[in-house]
Amino acid sequence: MKAQGIDALGALFDRAAVSEALDRLEQSHREVFVRAYCLRWTTRRIAADLNITEPVVKCRLHHALHALRRDLDYLLPHRR
Repeated sequence: MKAQGIDALGALFDRAAVSEALDRLEQSHREVFVRAYCLRWTTRRIAADLNITEPVVKCRLHHALHALRRDLDYLLPHRR
């Protein structure tokens, strides 16, 4: 029972860290990231929705993922 409580607390902390890392993203990177990974949109659909090119979408996704990895490595060093 105690292990379940610790696991639940760890999961809660992980979600909070991910939320904090997402909040730190530049708005343009967060917009693309959410559409790609939360809504599961294609780069073509994201580009059309935001009125940008597909290469710009891919670039923003790259930068968003890099920033998230950096922040999560800092916020969750035990998860490496």
